[in-house]
This record gives sequence, structure tokens and C-alpha cells, in this order.
Amino acid sequence: MVNLEHKVPAGSSSMSVMDFMNSQFDRTVTWKDAAWMIEQWDKPFAIKGILSVEDAKMAAEVGASAIMVSNHGGRQMDGCPAPIEVLGDIIDAVGDKLEVILDGGVRRGTHILKALSMGAKACMGGRAYLYGLAAAGEEGAYRSLNLLKEEVQNNMILLGCTKVDDIKSDRLRKV
Repeated sequence: MVNLEHKVPAGSSSMSVMDFMNSQFDRTVTWKDAAWMIEQWDKPFAIKGILSVEDAKMAAEVGASAIMVSNHGGRQMDGCPAPIEVLGDIIDAVGDKLEVILDGGVRRGTHILKALSMGAKACMGGRAYLYGLAAAGEEGAYRSLNLLKEEVQNNMILLGCTKVDDIKSDRLRKV
């Protein structure tokens, strides 16, 4: 892996790579540090890994322009809530102060529509196209993304939505 060159010896086990990745976490970072970074950056600034209303409010308070509601794929802490489970409460709390982006759990176009209907401004995900990439290379990755796009478009038609802005909470129900 090119981005780990000179960091992890060639031929290292997956645990060695994981040990290196875990060593990159800075456990001393605070909201004060985030505020300082935002002040220094002077451009739109997004904070990833928000899973609570309290953290969403802090992100807004320190000046973030966007947050990514994410549990980082559930890899590090498998007991975390799925981002979609907390998305609505977070949007209700801070959706008028910053952009809220759903990160993770997007496997179908309908997942995107659910998040947008709750008020998310966008959705992010990696597994869908990675599955396609693993199965059929670059062409498979494009095919996976096109399937998501087609599902969004087809289900928008079924919902009576001609544009993304038409996707509102009254179009879908929580069951």
C-alpha cells in the first residue's frame, strides 16, 4: 500500500498495519483544538465521527460548517449505533446551523433517499463501490455506483419527486 510506504515494513501482517493505524489516533484532541483548526483553515471545515446530539452541538459551536454522522464503518467500535439511527435527532438539533452528511450504511439507493428525507445534505459510503471493485475491478466499481444512482432515480419517480429538493420527510415513514 503506497500510502503506508516507509511506515510499515513490506510483508507485514495485517495486525502490523492495524497497529500502525491505531498509533495514528491522537487521544488528546479536544473541541478547543477543533476550534483552533477551524480558525486557522478559514474555509469550510467538516468533522467526521459524530454520533450524538451533544457532539453535533459542539461541532456547531466551534464553527464547523459540516458534520459527518459516522461510526467509521463500525470497525473500531462494533457497539456504536448505526449512523441512520441517530441522524434524525442530530438533524433536528443542528440541521439549521451546519450541513449534516450521512457517512456509512449506504448499500442501496433507498438508503440515500431515507437519509435525504430526514434532512441530510449528502451521503457517503465506501463498501458499495468496494464490493464492485473487488468483484470486477474498475468496471465493477462504476457499475456499483450506477446501480445506486439508478435506484435513487427510480425510487424518486415512485415517490413523485422530480428533483432532490422534493425529497422531504413526508415522503417516507419510519417503520
